[in-house]
Amino acid sequence: MIIVHITGGLGNQMSQYCLYREYLAQGKDAYADISWYSQQLSASEKVDARKFELPLLGLDIKRCPSKYENWGENKAGKYAKRIFVGKTYLEQGYAFTPGLMDVKKGFVTGGCFLGEQYIPDCKDEIREEITFAGTDDAYVKEMEDRISGCNAVSIHMRLGDYLNLQGLYGNICTDNYYKKAIQYIKDNVENPVFFLFSNDTKLASQMLTGEQFVVVDGNTGDKSHLDMYLMSKCKHNIIANSTFSWWGAWLNNNTNKIVCCPTTLLNGYNNGSVYPEEWRRIES
Repeated sequence: MIIVHITGGLGNQMSQYCLYREYLAQGKDAYADISWYSQQLSASEKVDARKFELPLLGLDIKRCPSKYENWGENKAGKYAKRIFVGKTYLEQGYAFTPGLMDVKKGFVTGGCFLGEQYIPDCKDEIREEITFAGTDDAYVKEMEDRISGCNAVSIHMRLGDYLNLQGLYGNICTDNYYKKAIQYIKDNVENPVFFLFSNDTKLASQMLTGEQFVVVDGNTGDKSHLDMYLMSKCKHNIIANSTFSWWGAWLNNNTNKIVCCPTTLLNGYNNGSVYPEEWRRIES
């Protein structure tokens, strides 16, 4: 039995799901522990509260037996579950960890598991399996029509809770990063139309002074996943150091797409390998 611990926002959930899905593709007995979402975040938490959102993308998981949930809460429980299930495996440095591909039993946790290297046996199947609920929403259909009618380029700016964690996320997707990425698109795409996505569109708009863009701000709360859907419908993408916009760009099926990405995902980690080789890395 392999149990993959799923936590965080939608982008992280999708990446963790993919590793779980890879284990299934390998013929292994894999389950997911989603008990993290039943725990209340304290008022002192610096990140936004999260919900389990994979069902909004048509993705289903096999939940692990309840006796194996919350495995890390106490030493006695952790010890017992290690005996009956197996040891714990961690991602190293939030970057591809080859050893995780060979796990036969145990708990897999502590990482994003982001990147195509984690899904060698089911990459095409995952693209087909992901379906977004709510795409018939009037606002979404309006935006999708505008996007399909031009050389649309998504710009994603992750602000909000990222501003509380500058040590980890700061000084990666700077104003300079976005200026360089926008100029690269202008130099390589005829008549691009930029569509701005953010969890704080007001502040994001102020950061892009001097540029013309369409603000996409109708998808919040339980509809936030639709921003990812619309980003995937753009012909090209400028992403943030965010798993959410990574997925928006990866799901873009334009065979000639240009994806501008930062050189790293998190400060202090050598994890530029999370981005496909063909994506254009932009220095901040």
